[in-house]
Amino acid sequence: VIFALSLLRTLSSLMVSVAFLMLGNSIFTTLLALRAKIEGYPNTLVGLMMSGYFLGFALGTFRSGPLINRVGHIRAFSALAAIASICALFVLLINNAWAWVGLRVVMGAAMAGLFIVVESWLNNRATNESRGVLMSIYIMIGYAASALGQQSLSFGNPGGSELFLLVGMLLSLSLVPVALTRATHPDPVESPHVDLKRLIAASPTAVVGCFVAGLIGSAWWGMGPVYASEIGLTTHQIAGFMTAALVGGLMLQLPIGRLSDRLDRRTVLFWVTVLLSAPVVVLVLGQLLHLWIVMAAATAAYGLASTLYPLSVAYANDYLEPTDVVSASAGFVLFYAAGAVAGPLISSTLMTLTGASGLFIYMLVTVGGLALFIAWRMRVRQWIPVVEKEPYVLQPEAQAPGVVSELDPRAEVDDYYDEGPDTLETHHIPEVPTSRPGPENEESTQGTGQHPMQTATTPGSPERQPAESEPDRTQLDKVKTDL
Repeated sequence: VIFALSLLRTLSSLMVSVAFLMLGNSIFTTLLALRAKIEGYPNTLVGLMMSGYFLGFALGTFRSGPLINRVGHIRAFSALAAIASICALFVLLINNAWAWVGLRVVMGAAMAGLFIVVESWLNNRATNESRGVLMSIYIMIGYAASALGQQSLSFGNPGGSELFLLVGMLLSLSLVPVALTRATHPDPVESPHVDLKRLIAASPTAVVGCFVAGLIGSAWWGMGPVYASEIGLTTHQIAGFMTAALVGGLMLQLPIGRLSDRLDRRTVLFWVTVLLSAPVVVLVLGQLLHLWIVMAAATAAYGLASTLYPLSVAYANDYLEPTDVVSASAGFVLFYAAGAVAGPLISSTLMTLTGASGLFIYMLVTVGGLALFIAWRMRVRQWIPVVEKEPYVLQPEAQAPGVVSELDPRAEVDDYYDEGPDTLETHHIPEVPTSRPGPENEESTQGTGQHPMQTATTPGSPERQPAESEPDRTQLDKVKTDL
């Protein structure tokens, strides 16, 4: 923890930039939905604007690496922050729904690139002992900045220009700490290879859970402000409604995560979906209820919904090799993004047909479908106890920071890390791969002892013999002492 705090002090400029980014992005997401309703655009177009953001985010997640490697982290961050700021301000120059959709796609791609810059930088300076603390602090800063951003909506008129100018200022300010930092560039960003078929075979429950988390999270942030507006809430009350959701996510992630560390994660995931249906039903009737009941239901509903993604990822990672965590995390981001693109489109269409309650009717059906799928999987494939569970790790949701895959403390990193501020040295230590059982692999893997995410050994190949160049334990201890 002490080392993590010292690293945090060294990387404080990055954390300040994250805070400005999340402040600006949080305000703009809700602000654009409210502005679109003021301009009289139908719910389907509002939903399309929100889907555009997640489409751009998915594209940016897998396409930003080459840009960052070509121009460097600082230049890439500065350029992408400027693009995001321009997208926010451009709304004031042109009042056209389809142009706004395009701007959201571009802004989503820019935000994904910005988060990749920050997260790869943090990952490069972290060790196995410090990265869990760094990741938690990073995500807490994201939640806090997002909540503060929602409250900032109370200080302006969504129909005016002040809040858009504020967003532009915040996004522009985010590049200042990074541009002035004395920290050295991290290593180039590697684009992980993602095998979606093997990931689906490894854990259908985790894949569907991530997809449903995207369906729900994006619909909440995209159409939640529209729902609140249509049930008669003022701008100040809408800000409170969205902030209450973030508070719920902050309150329930760790308790539910710790519970899943002690019990079968799939059972915990099932009961989370069942419990989630109760506050969602309350929100279906929100127009008839007192404001504080609606606020409490929003806190409980989003608090539970925000755990779907990290629980799903943690469930799959219990059975993956450390070397597979980064590529698997990239795959889970892709499934989440697929759901996030579809969520606002489906929910906005249903809201057009049924009114404001359509948003939570959609969520009720989605959550019910996930609960039924998990129940079916529990009958098809019994839980295999894990001898050594990987700890539950905080994961970002739609409004929290983006794609923490390499920053995940479950990923395998080099223990021989130079903690100095200006250099980074690694020492290759060969490892003997180990096998771990899969949670839900199909019958084709039975009897082989292999997990779908593991590569099969060629029949007849000789057993691995220790290479002469491999250091013995005494040599390893000497290397550690010298470092």
